[in-house]
Amino acid sequence: MNRREAIQRVAMILGGSVIGANLFLEGCTRPASKDVAGLFEKDIIERLGDLADAILPPTATPGAKEAGVGSFIPVMVRDCYTEKQQKVFLEGFASLDAKAKEVKGKPFGELSIEDRTAIAAVLDKEAREFNKKQAEEQKEIREKNKVKQNELYHSEENDPSHWFTMFKQLTLTGFFNSELGCTKALRYVKVPGRYDGEFPYKKGDKAFA
Repeated sequence: MNRREAIQRVAMILGGSVIGANLFLEGCTRPASKDVAGLFEKDIIERLGDLADAILPPTATPGAKEAGVGSFIPVMVRDCYTEKQQKVFLEGFASLDAKAKEVKGKPFGELSIEDRTAIAAVLDKEAREFNKKQAEEQKEIREKNKVKQNELYHSEENDPSHWFTMFKQLTLTGFFNSELGCTKALRYVKVPGRYDGEFPYKKGDKAFA
């Protein structure tokens, strides 16, 4: 599976486009700002991995953290996000402990796996509500100013999505681009044969990598 296929799969799961996908496909790289550089610190990478595991925990297959998603996320934020998107992501991730204390009474790092999953669920709900409201506001702007969707995408009015939406997308993209994600979570065929449109499918079968 290549980058484009991975992004298409993530977009299908989330029902929308993947933030920063174009630059990811182009392999864009650039130096990290001082704030973004902090994401590359070892303890932050561990923390990113822990939150990623709350989204894709280890079960019969490896989780997101074992697949190296914690190390993948800082690279994507640095290389593929605009300054505006980076700011939203960094501020949102920095608020993780406050949200954990609000919901479960403890910092995220002190929570059980089950409680971390509950925090991820709360953040996911907040993100969906935030993004829905934002989409409605952008629709009003388009109708009022008679601009097209792609024009609004590049305008100042189009603010970034909720930070957890970015995080969830990066988790899924990183996982399905990883060796473990392709070979353990999906059915991996090292040397695929001809296309078979009548290949038998049984309920519960994994998708092919």
